[in-house]
Amino acid sequence: MNEDEKNRGAGMNRVPETVVALMVRPPVPGQVKTRLAAGIGASGACRLYRAMVADILGNIRGAGVPIHLFHAGTENHSLPQAWLDGVDRVRPQRGNDIGERMAAVFADCFAEGIEQVILAGSDLPELDAGIIRQALAALTTHDAALAPTIDGGYGLIALQRDRYCPELFSDIPWSTNQVLALTRQRFEECTLSVCLLPLLRDIDTLDDLLAYQQHPCPAATATNEAMACLLIKSP
Repeated sequence: MNEDEKNRGAGMNRVPETVVALMVRPPVPGQVKTRLAAGIGASGACRLYRAMVADILGNIRGAGVPIHLFHAGTENHSLPQAWLDGVDRVRPQRGNDIGERMAAVFADCFAEGIEQVILAGSDLPELDAGIIRQALAALTTHDAALAPTIDGGYGLIALQRDRYCPELFSDIPWSTNQVLALTRQRFEECTLSVCLLPLLRDIDTLDDLLAYQQHPCPAATATNEAMACLLIKSP
């Protein structure tokens, strides 16, 4: 099923109350995981990225929440068919930087009447249905949920439509260890309550990968297989 067919099919159904929005990039060597590629090569980084997305899609499907795939670029021709087949809707990202693109995901979903959106990154081998369920549970008692990452950022953010605050994504120094702290400050400024979910590890650099290699997630089978094939060793 291509993107148009999938989206037409989605339009025939009622608007879901909750969706998981997964942000991805087409797995093209040299265009994904460039910092990781500096350590393992562009092809290796691309192969690992494909595996991580495959694991995430397979593992979060068990939460029973519709998955909307938001891809970089205007066309989806470079996306693996398995990714397209594993989601409920495929849509392009909008915006110039990561903050604008994340804000646009929420704005687009909420404009359609979706009540809750769980937005996640695509480089989190530990992301599974359990984390999605915890985010859903958190939204019953809090305005939002965040899953922090070891590097000082966050890998998942869940928000409710009637408590959405675009300022959460503005003037944040993305890709720094200040992201989580400043985002929590924004929540306070917007008078929103936030529940912190379990700490996750995202894989951006060779150091991240080497640390993950010491404690791989058992459910991330494709990621672990790709990692083993790369024969990664400490420098």
